[in-house]
Parts: sequence; structure tokens; C-alpha cells
Amino acid sequence: MLNLAAGAALFLAVAAVAWAIHSNAAARKREAAATAEAERAKEMKNEFVSMVSHELRTPLTSIAGFAEALKESWRTSGEDEVDEFLDIIRSQAQHLHELVEDILVLPRLQAGRLPLRSEEFELAPLAHEVVSLVNPPGSNREAAVAIPGGVMVYADRRRVVQVLRNLFENAMKYGGDQVLIEGSPYGHRYLIVVSDNGPGIQDREVDRMFGRFEQRSKGDSRSDQGIGLGLPIALQLTQAMGGDLWYEHRFPTGSRFCFTVQLSTPEGEEPEEIDMTSLEGTEHHI
Repeated sequence: MLNLAAGAALFLAVAAVAWAIHSNAAARKREAAATAEAERAKEMKNEFVSMVSHELRTPLTSIAGFAEALKESWRTSGEDEVDEFLDIIRSQAQHLHELVEDILVLPRLQAGRLPLRSEEFELAPLAHEVVSLVNPPGSNREAAVAIPGGVMVYADRRRVVQVLRNLFENAMKYGGDQVLIEGSPYGHRYLIVVSDNGPGIQDREVDRMFGRFEQRSKGDSRSDQGIGLGLPIALQLTQAMGGDLWYEHRFPTGSRFCFTVQLSTPEGEEPEEIDMTSLEGTEHHI
């Protein structure tokens, strides 16, 4: 009887030691995972700060340089040269504004604190406006808009410009030498497609390209510009306006980024209300 009791006590002692070892090992594993996650977050923060600093420095340096050149020589420079310098300063200032807007808008979107000011407007002129800003005359890229006149949508015009600009810039940066913006009815919404004739996106990149700070590879050693916020911003802005955004392969080669916006409602009908809180946990459609 004593032997049985002693054996039971020994078994319990061994089990307790084993459980303690297992618990300690699990705790160490959790601690190591938390430490690794913290280090990864720190690395991402440092990388983001570095990318933002680089991206902001480029237009600031250009603006400062051309402003200094104008200060020193505007009295003796020809009118065409002065206009060229001013156009460069203006375009770089616009680029700087867009970078800052992209940096600020994503956390406000995710917190549901980005106000949307929906209005009725015609889509085609807006698309042409984006093309003119991103791909001015004289560029070596061919860009076209195939959206018929008279298409009226109901959305936040400023945010639709931001979505379209990010998708168009993405196509100009990573696509081929031809980019097309086209549109067609899509049920009660309107489908806008930004396509290019580039190499397209590999399947392994599709799932992660809507993540923050992700950049598509050009497939060579060139340094990619940008801070990797364009696609996640475009996705969440589209969803905030009640639409969706997804990627498709273009046949025979290239990419198609598709998004939808609400068509203008007939007179007398109420426009669809958008619940910003419904964005939490929303997955993109691929």
C-alpha cells in the first residue's frame, strides 16, 4: 500500500515537473514570438520613416533647386525658361502634396474618421484630369481614356481622384508603355478598369500587394520609388465609398485593376448610405 502511494506521489511529482517544463517552454516561445514581432514592427517603422524621408526629400530638393535658380536668374532668363521652371516647381509641389495625403489618409480610414463628401459628377473629365497630371504631354508612355461622356456617378470626387491616381501611377510605374482607363456599367454601379500591357503580377505577389509598405518588383535592379501605400489606400477608399477593388490578369499579358463606384441615383431616390464602421475586417477581392 505504501509502495502504491509512493509510486503515485512520484508520478504526480514527475507530471508536475513535466508540466512546469512544458509551461516554461511555451512561455519562452510566446516571449520569443512577441520579441520577434516587436523587432519586426520596429524594423517596419524604421523602414517606413526611411522611405518617407527619401520620398519627401526628392520633391523638396527639386523645388528648392529650381526656386534658387529662378531667384538668381529670373531677370535674365527667357519667358519660356521661367515658365518651365515654374511648371517643374508646381508639379513637384503637387507630388509632395499627394505623398503627404497618402501618408495621412490610411490611419484615418482605418479608424473610420475620414469624412466623405459625396456629390454627383461626370466621370470622364475626372479620368482625363488624372491622366494629364500623372502623364503630361511629351511622356514616353501612351495613356488613353475610354469612358464615354455623360456617365454620372455619386461619390467623393476628391477620393475617386485619389483612387484613380494611385492605380494609374501604379500602372505607369510597373506596367508597359501603354495604359488604358476604361469603364462600363456594372449592375447599379460603374466599373472602372486601369489596365497596362506590362509583364503583369506573379500569383505569389497578388495576395500581399494590397498590404501596407508592399511594392511590386520591376524584375530588375532598379530602385522602386514610393512608400507602398497606393494600393491599400485605393482599396480602402473604394470600400469606404461603398465599392470594391480587385486585380485581374490581362490577356495576353499585363494587369487590370478594377474598382466600382456608385452610379448617380435617379431624381427622387435617396443615394445609398455608407457605414464606415463596416470596413473593419473587410478583405479585398482578388
